Amino acid sequence: MSTQKRPNILWIMTDQQKAETLSCTWADREQFSYMYTGKQLTPNLDALADEGVLFMNAYSPSPTCAPARSCMKTGKYPAAHGVTGNWMPFREGQRFLPEILRENGYGTGMVGKLHFFPPECNYGFEEKHLSDAPYSVYADDDKHSEYIQWLRKEYFDAKGIDPVKIFDEDESSYDTDLKRFCMGSCFRNREEHETVWTTDLTVDFLRKWDPGKPFFYYTSYFGPHQPYGVPEPYDSFCSPENIRLPENFYSDLKRNAPVFEKTARGLYNHIRKSLTEADCKELIAAYLGQIHMIDEEIGRIIRCLKEENLYDDTVIIFTSDHGDHLGEHGLFFKSRMYDSCAKVPLIIKPQNSREGFRRDEVVNTIDLFRTVLEIAGIEEKISEKDEIESRSLVPLLSEGEKNWDNITFSISGSNREQLSCMIREGDWKLLRAGGGKEKAVYELYHLKEDPKEDKDLYQNPLYEDIRTELQNKLGQWFQTQYERMEG
Repeated sequence: MSTQKRPNILWIMTDQQKAETLSCTWADREQFSYMYTGKQLTPNLDALADEGVLFMNAYSPSPTCAPARSCMKTGKYPAAHGVTGNWMPFREGQRFLPEILRENGYGTGMVGKLHFFPPECNYGFEEKHLSDAPYSVYADDDKHSEYIQWLRKEYFDAKGIDPVKIFDEDESSYDTDLKRFCMGSCFRNREEHETVWTTDLTVDFLRKWDPGKPFFYYTSYFGPHQPYGVPEPYDSFCSPENIRLPENFYSDLKRNAPVFEKTARGLYNHIRKSLTEADCKELIAAYLGQIHMIDEEIGRIIRCLKEENLYDDTVIIFTSDHGDHLGEHGLFFKSRMYDSCAKVPLIIKPQNSREGFRRDEVVNTIDLFRTVLEIAGIEEKISEKDEIESRSLVPLLSEGEKNWDNITFSISGSNREQLSCMIREGDWKLLRAGGGKEKAVYELYHLKEDPKEDKDLYQNPLYEDIRTELQNKLGQWFQTQYERMEG
């Protein structure tokens, strides 16, 4: 740690944001899968990347909401912390990142989506304003949501309308009206939206903060997770007529791909039966409008940091829990191992402004656990029995060639006989699905030549050596995860 005072740390999180939706990652709009016309999609995050480090190959440790978030806050993969699906409790004895920071002199707070169960625990946050989900169809998220309480009191009680009833009806329409499930009823205006509420409480925290003590604040937006529908003026940010569907939306390139058949065929068929191409363009346009709305709100936070003279002393981390296929492979949503939802955006703006740069190394957002501890100057004693698999990204926050092991893993599922996982090493990626410890199916991709993962090379004899090498490495890692999970 330098002689500078310990930095503040602001962690900004979105939910289900596709890595490609940072416009600073495009060479031009033609390169963007959806090639919309209009304003810059993420000008504020692009400006943040200009002063920080933009990671071009960052992965989710588990492309499902709660497992991914739990990995980042514990430094462990799901088999070790116990949260292998949504609304599942942690195994006993977990050490949470905010808790460690608080014990070491940081003020801690959060607003928005935490998605930890049970929701009543503080997990190390001194100040907690929860908004996990606005519906009640899966759990009691609405009953623990400060946002829902605020929304009712400020806007809907006087109208005799229960917003949760509307959210529940939207969220329950997956089988009968998939478009409604994806879009929602779009009944809130900008001031009523949780994106604005989340920003407002973040700004309130920053304006009242005593700069004599460092803070760790977690600003976690619910969007662009469905419902994709977005209020005015963002609903017209991108016209559906200007959306180009991704090339691999049209042809069923995955018909003979065994991982796709095992993990995605049912969803693919449901989407094909339920949505037209025009519907899909409308969904994508709404999703991009929500990305732009969130970017504007992040811009408000950054302006506040500068107005309060906190910006230079604050490390800003921006990422998402996982992506969204958003039409790639004919799919929407999450939980699969293709880059369209396993890859995530990641920007880290270090303490004090500087000229930004890109990193092409393969990293994982589970690495943020150790990264934050090192940034905060905390030497947490970690032993092998702690099952921590996080690596500090601090060496990559300065320019120049680094000695970095260019490899990472991701895993998804609560049934250990049906787990999906992947290994990314260099330009190669191997996917594995089902089959317990021994019998599984695989797909192999070379991401430099085939970034959209359309050409499975697993059966190609020309790549037998790399296939065997990756399969052995993934197999060893998977066996550890398999054994850690309860049968």
